[in-house]
Amino acid sequence: MDTPRLILPSDLESVGQDRRTLVALCNKGELFRVRRGVYARSAEWTALRPLQQYGLRALALQHAARRQPVLAHATAALLWGLWIVGTPVRLHTMTEVTTGGRNENDVVRHRGSLTDHVVRCGPFLLTDKLTTVMQLILSLDFPYAVAVCDSSLRTSGRKYIVNRFGSAGDEPSSGEPVWQSTCPQGMPLRREELVAAAEALPSKAASRRALTVVRFASELSGSAGESISRARIHQLGFPAPVLQKRYILRNGSNAFVDFWFKELNLAGEFDGKDKYLRSSWGGGLSLQDRILKEKAREDDIRGQGVRFVRWTWAEMMNNTRFSHLLRQAGLRQE
Repeated sequence: MDTPRLILPSDLESVGQDRRTLVALCNKGELFRVRRGVYARSAEWTALRPLQQYGLRALALQHAARRQPVLAHATAALLWGLWIVGTPVRLHTMTEVTTGGRNENDVVRHRGSLTDHVVRCGPFLLTDKLTTVMQLILSLDFPYAVAVCDSSLRTSGRKYIVNRFGSAGDEPSSGEPVWQSTCPQGMPLRREELVAAAEALPSKAASRRALTVVRFASELSGSAGESISRARIHQLGFPAPVLQKRYILRNGSNAFVDFWFKELNLAGEFDGKDKYLRSSWGGGLSLQDRILKEKAREDDIRGQGVRFVRWTWAEMMNNTRFSHLLRQAGLRQE
């Protein structure tokens, strides 16, 4: 759905009313207060998905701010389509004052330039992709940092590129940016860029941390779940798998498995809860047909002597359960 129109006190002042009318409508449940002095119709707000609500909160912040904010960190990540998990609780912006990082009115402020490494996407100013990625990999736990870095190395198919980026000085475009964390937007980063940015960090500890993530990252990962799985496999001391191993099916088509452990001829697959629901995965098939297609694919690969081990998000995030599952499949921890 289209982004709901935000309602400001100035909208009522132009017709001879004041902000007290907005407060009264909010108290009656007809309006929802997105942030102080910025409202949306309650029915339109509740119809939005969480990431759409988050995007509207960012737009409300922009309306309420004296100076246009520069979005950063997890907020910028959702315009770049980087693989972050869940919907952020707070908005993230840049600040040039020395109190960067202080939480205030649901906004986290990160210290840095408001002009360097800043781009535009629709009505928003935000940190460029490299700056955004470096902010995230320095603040997230290793598996989640790997997911962000993996996604920055990838590009989405043309039909999934929905956000356009330009210079900060460009005129705002009329199109509505899409807030999402599954299809990377913009040009992919090069590993050399990430290495150079990590090596240039002023702190040796931060540089080492960033380089560990960058050197582990791979453009072959297909989703945040796959990236986090690979990082968890590494952390638990299991051998590194081959990514996106290709098989030729009986009908001559190609099939790829998320992970392949060569020593055991074992395929590993992350089963995310939304895998069968993603339109980009199913090729227009119904849910039932997608499941049947996946079963036929696995049966075909099994017929080539390959064993399978599958895991869910809950299993992957539990050390004991994930280790037990992988050991049962025959893998050994170092």
